[in-house]
Amino acid sequence: MHETTEPFDGYPYLVTRIGRSALRHMAVLPADWPRGRLLELARRQAEANRLETCLCLGPTDAVSFTPDGETGQAVIAPTGIPVAERLALVEPVPPTEEVAARRLALRAYTERSTPGGYLVGDGLEGGRPAAPADIDRLSGLGADGVPKGLTRCMDCRRFAGDYLALDGEGDGDRTPRVIRVHCRCENHNRCAGCGKTLADRRLSAYHYEEADRTVEYAPRYMAFGHRCPR
Repeated sequence: MHETTEPFDGYPYLVTRIGRSALRHMAVLPADWPRGRLLELARRQAEANRLETCLCLGPTDAVSFTPDGETGQAVIAPTGIPVAERLALVEPVPPTEEVAARRLALRAYTERSTPGGYLVGDGLEGGRPAAPADIDRLSGLGADGVPKGLTRCMDCRRFAGDYLALDGEGDGDRTPRVIRVHCRCENHNRCAGCGKTLADRRLSAYHYEEADRTVEYAPRYMAFGHRCPR
């Protein structure tokens, strides 16, 4: 897919980074809202989605937000492969004429910037190299046939813990790695509009499929499948 190098000029707007890929979710914001209100919206959006977020106020005025609430001043607005208004915002945007005009401009910008292609991932979380002690601790299966290092969560009944990746799980790297497997209780990616999870699994993370006895990866773009009822 083509990656644009020119930022969208319909300020102000919000950009959400989708994993480690070039995908950038974008949503226009009211131009007449005070700066403080826009900053608070961006902070709450990042906190709900648990995704890196950037408030773009001008060509050289962009403020970044981490899911943990840390902020930073960006030099320029982030660019990438834009996806327009697929994630609900924490606060509804009134459908004024100026907002409607910039939404049309954003759609046109998106169409110009994404002429074709398909998604193959979002930049996998590769874990860490396995030390000899990790290999001793995690090699093989337990008495229940589940990989050592994984235990069943008492709340959601799904497995979580450390997993020894030997066969290139996720990113194809066959070097022994330790990757974190998450249960459903650890799914913290929420829709900012309704508060429900964006997907049935934690995004950009691994989970254990008990029926198939496999560790699988949930890419972050699965968030676009959520439909907020608000």
